[in-house]
Amino acid sequence: MALNHSAYPVSGIEPADSDAVPAAEEEWIDVARRLDIPVVGEPPGRDLGVDALRGLAILLVVLGHAISNAVNMNTVSGYNPFYYVNSFIYTFHMPLFFMVSGYVIFGRRIRVGERSIKLLVPFLAWIPVYWFVNRYFRHFPWPVLFWPTLKRTIVEPGDGLWFLEVLFLCTLLLIPVVQLEKWRSWAAELSLVLIFVGVNLIPYQKFGLHSVKYFFFFVAAGYLTSKYRMKINKIGKKWTSVLVLGCSTLFLVSFTVLYYCGKINPFVFPISLPDLFRDPSAYIIRYSTALLGVVFSIGVVVAFRKIQAGTALCWLGLVTMDIYVAHLIMLQVTAGSGWPKVLISCVTGVVLPLALSFLVLRRSRVTAMLFLGIEPGKINVPFRSKPADTGK
Repeated sequence: MALNHSAYPVSGIEPADSDAVPAAEEEWIDVARRLDIPVVGEPPGRDLGVDALRGLAILLVVLGHAISNAVNMNTVSGYNPFYYVNSFIYTFHMPLFFMVSGYVIFGRRIRVGERSIKLLVPFLAWIPVYWFVNRYFRHFPWPVLFWPTLKRTIVEPGDGLWFLEVLFLCTLLLIPVVQLEKWRSWAAELSLVLIFVGVNLIPYQKFGLHSVKYFFFFVAAGYLTSKYRMKINKIGKKWTSVLVLGCSTLFLVSFTVLYYCGKINPFVFPISLPDLFRDPSAYIIRYSTALLGVVFSIGVVVAFRKIQAGTALCWLGLVTMDIYVAHLIMLQVTAGSGWPKVLISCVTGVVLPLALSFLVLRRSRVTAMLFLGIEPGKINVPFRSKPADTGK
């Protein structure tokens, strides 16, 4: 999953000598610093390939929800292009997010307090915001009450920001893996298998556990990919490219064939290990197409690495939380129908959350922590120029 840093032109705001930078660019640098806009490639050593994969994943999330916002997916047929595209996206976009998360955790110490601030705090902070919007602006045909909404969101997450709670639980499950890794290298693989099997055998579905049973597999896969990335790199760029191209082609062909044979249904939950024995083909198809879709995503990122789109994906990968937490609300401001609404929703689902984040949420350490999960020490509060010294 690691990609060559030099393949991605580092853009954004880079320090430079004032004599060599045009005045307009200096102005942009000043504005960007005031708004705490992240810079691609900073801090040095970031894996730009991982950032690009995050950026691609968040765009797929917004696109998937934009389609659901434009079309009632419960009423369209399987042959409708909206349903086809949405099924394609949902096959692998969330497994991609979880796999990237597992990838970046390898080699790091997992601090529960830090992960709580990053994931649980915004998960809880946005519940009253979403309730308020749903209660007073969306006009559901049933009363939207706060306490039932709070309880349902925490105990049975499936809508809204469920990803944050599920990722937090998956991260907790990696703590013993990280500790055992220090004792014996092979203990990590063994513990990952035992945890995956053990969690799947728990006869309990609440508090996001039904999603953990499925997505922990991809967290573990990302963790192991990061662990063996040096050995993967030894395969060589040529053969790696052939492998990625082959898997991508296989994914596109197999997905289309399986879809029109009625074998693709990425919306079904829960899915757990016992399903392997009840319906082996459905279980294997679910996981194999998701993994092939992740490899397809890597191929897309590699294809974009030498053009400006690759840099854009890298930058979006730095602000995935900014987009994710508010995009569902911003999608509601769009009007129209069909593909025009989908396209407009994609723009509003990305641009408006970023505007909210940089103009409001990141302006204060409190709101940045509550709604974006940014620790107080890691946010640059916008500075104000000091008044000139008059000598009085």
